[in-house]
Amino acid sequence: MWLLLFIFITNGEFDKVEIREVHYGEKECKDRGNYAASLGIPEGLVLSCIKLKGVLKTNAKKLQ
Repeated sequence: MWLLLFIFITNGEFDKVEIREVHYGEKECKDRGNYAASLGIPEGLVLSCIKLKGVLKTNAKKLQ
């Protein structure tokens, strides 16, 4: 399982991290990150995909 993270940096310091999407493959996660970057991201925002080891599947309702 892969997490697409938005990392917010304010005034050169770490501010917060948001998990924006969950993906089951690295390529899918990176493709979505590249798509988001192509739309334009604000200064101080870093996109990253990280692997979440030990979790193969999630079953949850989307809250937003």
